[in-house]
Amino acid sequence: MKATGMIVLAVGFAVGFAATGVTAQSQETKTTTTTKTEIKGGKDLTVTGCLERGAGKDYVLTGVPQDGGKGPIKYALVTKDDLSKNIGHRVEIKGKTVTDSHGTVSIESKTKTEVGNTPGQETKTRTEGTSGVLDMPFLSVTTIQSRASNCN
Repeated sequence: MKATGMIVLAVGFAVGFAATGVTAQSQETKTTTTTKTEIKGGKDLTVTGCLERGAGKDYVLTGVPQDGGKGPIKYALVTKDDLSKNIGHRVEIKGKTVTDSHGTVSIESKTKTEVGNTPGQETKTRTEGTSGVLDMPFLSVTTIQSRASNCN
């Protein structure tokens, strides 16, 4: 009888630990990230190119011939506006550009993670530089006008 009681007790502990593990895993995790991008200085520029979706929610202007073919052919766009209706269109953008010799861009990112009812942890990062994603120059979007409904 003692052996049977010990086995039942051991199984009871195992089930109790398994139930505890499931409870710990079922806590809801909520992660919120906000990013603020700011251009300081820079050079006024008007360019025409194709609007594409970049990494995540970012936008990229591609196929931008300028300076006799010597200038950048892509720009990482800085905007708070939703440009999704213009993706795949040829557009003209007026704004300020940040390149190696003109201005800087500051990117501040805040990520807050909350698990269950515990207070959230917040992580902040700040980066300043002169080029964007994949070493593309930045271009703020002051105005955007559609020039064609496709990029051809």
